[in-house]
Amino acid sequence: MKTTRKIIFLVFIAIAILGMFLPIATFNDNSANSMAADIEKQQGKVDSAATQLQRWIDGGKKSEADIQKQRDKVQKEQDKLDALLAEQAAASGDEAGGLSYSLLPGKLPEELELDMVVVNQSKGYVWHPDAFYVCSWAAFGCFVLAAVLVVLAGNKDVSKLYTVSSFLHLIGIFMAVYSILSLSAFPVKLPYGSAALHTLTVVMILAGAIISFCVHVQGVHNSKRSMIYVFCTFLSALAIVPFWIMIVNATRTSGQIQNGVSLIPGSFLQNNWNVLASKGFDVSIGFKNSAIIAFGSTILSVYFSAMTAYGFKVYNFKGNKFLYAVVLAILMVPGQVTGTGFFMFMYQLHLVNNRLALIIPSIAAASTVFFFRQYLEANLQLSLVEAARIDGCGEFRTFNRIILPIMVPAMATMAIMAVIGAWNNYLTPLMLFTDPSLKTLPMMVQELRGDIYRTEYGSIYLGLTLTALPLIIVYFAFSKYIIAGVALGGVKE
Repeated sequence: MKTTRKIIFLVFIAIAILGMFLPIATFNDNSANSMAADIEKQQGKVDSAATQLQRWIDGGKKSEADIQKQRDKVQKEQDKLDALLAEQAAASGDEAGGLSYSLLPGKLPEELELDMVVVNQSKGYVWHPDAFYVCSWAAFGCFVLAAVLVVLAGNKDVSKLYTVSSFLHLIGIFMAVYSILSLSAFPVKLPYGSAALHTLTVVMILAGAIISFCVHVQGVHNSKRSMIYVFCTFLSALAIVPFWIMIVNATRTSGQIQNGVSLIPGSFLQNNWNVLASKGFDVSIGFKNSAIIAFGSTILSVYFSAMTAYGFKVYNFKGNKFLYAVVLAILMVPGQVTGTGFFMFMYQLHLVNNRLALIIPSIAAASTVFFFRQYLEANLQLSLVEAARIDGCGEFRTFNRIILPIMVPAMATMAIMAVIGAWNNYLTPLMLFTDPSLKTLPMMVQELRGDIYRTEYGSIYLGLTLTALPLIIVYFAFSKYIIAGVALGGVKE
């Protein structure tokens, strides 16, 4: 790391460290507000006693001694109310002070008490004071160690110390963010309210830490590469976790699922499977129908769309651009708009309760044609087609033997999209199929929610897992072709 960049790094990380010793929040004394309920309650007692007194005076049935006793009671309650109002006014005058707090040395003022009622009743956030203090000191330690390691690494272009420093710096940023967010949610007892964060101090800590981190990563190649790996790993985990949670929930009960998220599988898979069987969820029928429709429509869609895109690319006939514009215009029409007309058309062709109604129309896939046309524009040389014609190769043979191998990466990509779309299609099969033997997996999963008294979430997640499992297998089967296509397109001759 160059000397100038290192100085900038040290300055900003010093700002972040300094901010941890400055007041970052104030717990305001809101005694006046805390007494509002007591004042309202006492005001009710005064009004009730005064109303009773007036009723006795107007009625004339009570003795003078009783009326005088009630007057004394009204005055007594009024004195209590005046005392509360005076106490509230005195507390409001001291409210501006409050108690200041800094992340370090990491101890809250002694006047603050933890409101355990709030902690015990809270489901969305659980307060851990010890973890809060540890994270504050951990953030400080990570920042200091990151600065020390950068200094020890010297002006070397490559050093393991830089890499370790960048990781410690990143961990420190996360710890500091956690501490600040936890502080803003600190549940304290009255008369003190929630912490009011000081914007300047928060900006000093976060901006100083983040800017110094960026300066470090941009100035050192191996640190930059390591952070790219961390970022890619984070994105991968972000994509995998929802699928893993779905699989885990398939092994848990409805009560466990409603209590919170878990990454550890349960032991109720067999029970959820029995619930599926009891509700008429026939996996074999659902798999068969979904597979026939999804793979049949995908084969037709990919092959004929590739042929159509090849025609638009190779044959320069009159109306070529107009017809291609029509294909693009079809992309603008939502499928829901044509749903009613499509159903009536299938009904007139007597294709209701027939899988062909979902397979044959997939030949006309405007989005797939557009994707293939763009792919051919970038990867197909017309000289290949002309050479094949000179050698006496027919048009269909040229397409099947020369063009299709070139389009394998694009076909694999669109095959995945087509299988996912056809497999997850729920609305169109719902319109066309009334025969229970033709139900697809999405239709069966939706019917699991038919019980209005009890919803078995575990069985629903099991059904969703069974529905998504073939799609995952299809993706992994075709992903190598997609990667090969990306690598091929990135190499220039």
